Amino acid sequence: MTLLIRGGRGFHGDPPEAFEGALLIDGGTVCGATPVDTYEKVRILDADGCLVLPGFVIGHHHLYATLARGMPRPFAAPQSLIERLERVSWRLDQALDGDLIELSALAGTAEALRCGVTGIVDHHASPRAIDGSLDRVAAGLQAAGGRGVLCYEATDRHGEIGFEAGLNENERFVSQYPGTTQRAMVGGHAPFTLSDDHLWKLAALGARHDVAVHLHVAEDDHDQLDARQRGAKNVTERLERAGILDGRAVIAHGVHLSPAEIGRLVEDRAWLTHQPRSNMNSQVGYLDAAPLVRRLVLGTDGINGDIIAEAQAAFFSLRDHDAEGAAETVWSWLAGGWRLLSDAFGLPPERSFGWLHEGCPGDVVVLDYDGASPVQADNLARHLAFGISARHVRHVIVAGEIVVRDGQPTKVDANDLRRLATAGAERLWARMAES
Repeated sequence: MTLLIRGGRGFHGDPPEAFEGALLIDGGTVCGATPVDTYEKVRILDADGCLVLPGFVIGHHHLYATLARGMPRPFAAPQSLIERLERVSWRLDQALDGDLIELSALAGTAEALRCGVTGIVDHHASPRAIDGSLDRVAAGLQAAGGRGVLCYEATDRHGEIGFEAGLNENERFVSQYPGTTQRAMVGGHAPFTLSDDHLWKLAALGARHDVAVHLHVAEDDHDQLDARQRGAKNVTERLERAGILDGRAVIAHGVHLSPAEIGRLVEDRAWLTHQPRSNMNSQVGYLDAAPLVRRLVLGTDGINGDIIAEAQAAFFSLRDHDAEGAAETVWSWLAGGWRLLSDAFGLPPERSFGWLHEGCPGDVVVLDYDGASPVQADNLARHLAFGISARHVRHVIVAGEIVVRDGQPTKVDANDLRRLATAGAERLWARMAES
């Protein structure tokens, strides 16, 4: 299908640049100046008065948490991250079965698309339904029309058999790279739940397939205490010994990494994902990420699919800690999602996500934003911080296909999905109560 997006004001890149004229997408990629009348069938999408941007990316998400929103509170309020994992997250992931996995991915992707997100880097866990679980995530994601990079969260917390099952699920999925809008990484939970040998196995698998290893690291101080108990100076040294940092790595959270450790991540060109809303919710502290501007990526950590709200939280949290903090810095963190996704899909800079030049992926969001003041390339970041929200999303295009039109998903019926999700959530909560 050939799609012409007509009438909007276009911006792309980091820092933002304006571009003029209609945007033509054919075969899933942006076309050049080829006359429209050379195409037999051209679908017109009206963007008059709107902003036209590359689709946003969630750099670290847990789609499996979609149906957990609003669930009953744990029997006692968690007083630490470990208690939160034990009383909430680990009860949730153990209650998942194949159908709930796929429904969570479908509902979570549909929600993210309606927030202007076209790409999701997901980190999945379902210890009682490991085999084939990434296929179910991929099925839900594709049914909604999203683009994804998936992995399974291997861990030792269910013994050697459980770890090997998680490792095998990663290897099975990464070997098949399903679909043109799907890629894979190798996943692990956090170093404190993985032995040195198992960290090495994850690194070896990532290196063998030339994909990133995606881990939670130093979300609180538990990883650092555990690393010292295992004879390492810090958790980064553990990752170095295991070879995790020799290849491509995606490090989620990193709140309790020292400046020297963050410097090492910069040297090794690792990605660090920043989830300020999750950090505040878990009360784990503030990530001072200034040294990682170009390698920092905003994620939502399963909170929801609204990356614009995450960017605004990141901005105000930055300002709360740094009087010089600028919206342009947070725009670069948001743009980090484009860079990470381009890396995962093996795209060169001239054809990467985040740009809408000829040959770039046709992933686009159209925002019906009529701010009271002019929107320009040099103030777009400030409009994002203070004005733009998910309610302004009008149309979303993934690989040239319209997946949200006039605010509504096109590939699923929103009312039917809501009914399915409600019933699925009730079943999930009942299974969690049984545990």
